[in-house]
Amino acid sequence: MEKLAYIVIGGAVGVVLTVALQGANVMQHDMVTDEVDMTMSSSSINEDDICTATDMGAMHKHPPREVAAGGPIPSVSHLMFPDMMDGYNMQILPVNFDFTPADINRAAQDNEGHAHIYVNGVKVSRVYAPWFHLSTELLQAGPNEVTVTLNANDHSEWAIEGVAISSTVIVHGAPSAQ
Repeated sequence: MEKLAYIVIGGAVGVVLTVALQGANVMQHDMVTDEVDMTMSSSSINEDDICTATDMGAMHKHPPREVAAGGPIPSVSHLMFPDMMDGYNMQILPVNFDFTPADINRAAQDNEGHAHIYVNGVKVSRVYAPWFHLSTELLQAGPNEVTVTLNANDHSEWAIEGVAISSTVIVHGAPSAQ
């Protein structure tokens, strides 16, 4: 019963934080369906303002691995919470997917593995759990695309019809102090 109370309280805190962050210039975008799921800002993003992988160096890419037919289909979304000390705290919210850090570099198993984080198309980290801190050092001034992909134990990207299962959020980096 106590665990249920913690779950309910945690969910309520998540809703409050989500509502509170509506003015934080954060936008949720689901790359699998290519539809905006949640807008937390009314500001528009100019595509020319977003740094591409070409601007920042070579993009780190893994081959797609199709989700097994007939089984549960994994998906992912993520939330970005501004951190008072530095950058953002990211909550990764997978569905029908398990993080399996002990199985890294082993054979792929359906709907399990880890996540990769990309900032403006450049891989910045692997993630083995639902929370990650994204340092301001990894962001450029202005809008930044922060993408999470679901990856199998062998690092291939889980995909549906060749499209990587991923989530992208736009966050704003602080202007440089120059």
